[in-house]
Parts: sequence; structure tokens; C-alpha cells
Amino acid sequence: MPNNRPNISVPETVKDQKPVDDFFAARLADRIRMEAWRKKLTIIRGEILELAEQGSQQGLVELKRETVELARTLKRLEMLLGLADE
Repeated sequence: MPNNRPNISVPETVKDQKPVDDFFAARLADRIRMEAWRKKLTIIRGEILELAEQGSQQGLVELKRETVELARTLKRLEMLLGLADE
């Protein structure tokens, strides 16, 4: 006689699946780290531009040009990493 009862068993859990709390905690930690890097890069870029201005005041045109280019490169890095405000 065939077994016609519906299958109501609970499926097995996935062994590699992280608990939901760990997932959200990890995402929050990543966001905090990214925010910290965004702040650090903003400070670094500001200091580089300050050096460029000081070099300009002292007639060091080449220093100004290279430090401004470095600041632009940092800004592009921030944008690529999704850290820039723009």
C-alpha cells in the first residue's frame, strides 16, 4: 500500500549559512570601517592641498602641480571605493 501522507518534515539547515545577526553585524562593521577611511582620506587630501598652497606661496610651482595631482588621485580613489560624498 503506497504512503499517501503529505511530506511535512522540516528541511535541513544549510551548514555554511551565517546567522542573521552575524550578517548584519559584519555589514555594520564594514560600514564603520569605510566611514573611518573616508574621514582619513579627506584629512589626507586636505593636508596635501595645504602643502600645494604653501609650495605655491614659496614659488615651488612643480611641487604645487604634483601635490594637486596627488589630491585629485585621492579623490578618484575615494569615488572608486564609494567613499566620496559626490
